[in-house]
Amino acid sequence: MKKLEDDIKNRKFERVYLFFGDENYLKKTYTDKLRKALVSDGAEMMNLDIFQGKKPESKKILDSCETFPFMNDFRLVIVKDSELFIQGSKEESEKIAGYVKSIPKSSILMFIEDKVDKRGKLYKTVSQNGYCVECKIPSEKEMCVWVEKKAKEKGLVMKKDVVLYFLRSVNIGMESALAELEKLSDYVGEGEILKRDVDEVCAKSLEVKIFNMVAAIGNKKLKDALDIYNNMILMKESPIMILAMIARQFRIILQSKYLAEKGFYNADIAKKINQREFVVSQCLSQAKNFRKKDLLKALDDCLKCDANIKTGKIQDKLGVEMIIMKYGV
Repeated sequence: MKKLEDDIKNRKFERVYLFFGDENYLKKTYTDKLRKALVSDGAEMMNLDIFQGKKPESKKILDSCETFPFMNDFRLVIVKDSELFIQGSKEESEKIAGYVKSIPKSSILMFIEDKVDKRGKLYKTVSQNGYCVECKIPSEKEMCVWVEKKAKEKGLVMKKDVVLYFLRSVNIGMESALAELEKLSDYVGEGEILKRDVDEVCAKSLEVKIFNMVAAIGNKKLKDALDIYNNMILMKESPIMILAMIARQFRIILQSKYLAEKGFYNADIAKKINQREFVVSQCLSQAKNFRKKDLLKALDDCLKCDANIKTGKIQDKLGVEMIIMKYGV
């Protein structure tokens, strides 16, 4: 962010920018800041072009960059979700890569993408001649600081344990956290947010619901597990999706258990299986309720259940319910 702030402050901009990654909130924040700095209010019609969608024609993008700004210092060309940075659009990507070095000083080209291939010619060209920012979901520690700051701006107080509980309850990502924080603000007004407020107001993520259900299965609390399952069905969640998430949870527990027994620390396990550290910690807690052979059998049963549902041998809701009942008693 400092690089962008310096560019804006000094009015010295790169010819091309690329914002990519999983965190949409950061991509939007960076885009909005640059857009506001580059195009004056009311001047968008004549000085801003947006190309959105897969594989736009390179000629139209380049023609837009070649158009001189009207009563404005810069012309901004935004290309969103183009997939030009991944395999499958080599011809169009190479045309743009060949043009990047010759973008007029009066034009700025901005790409906003989910995924990029850093080995590709277009990415390498942009990184060498412009500025690339990977917008990752922040670490839990960074998210805690950010949530506390946003809560304070709304006149709210959130103690660290409540912030952690909040972040571990809602969907991953800054956009989801901000939306749920807005709901808490409307509910509480001003003052301190408590865990019960989070439970009362915030929409628990599917991941959290599945985690709680598998915990109930492991603790042999069949009624609790079935209650969670039936509530998800009432919320129109797909039984097939629930089954896939149950299998995923069993797999993470098995991986965590295996690596912990091999002597790996939680942080190392998290990196190896691409999970957040607190997820590994919670899974290791759940792992105490399962033997490795039971987890392997559960994964096999989930696979067979999925096949039976898709071939019409069993009704989807009943099939998942039978998995829950088998391992919850």
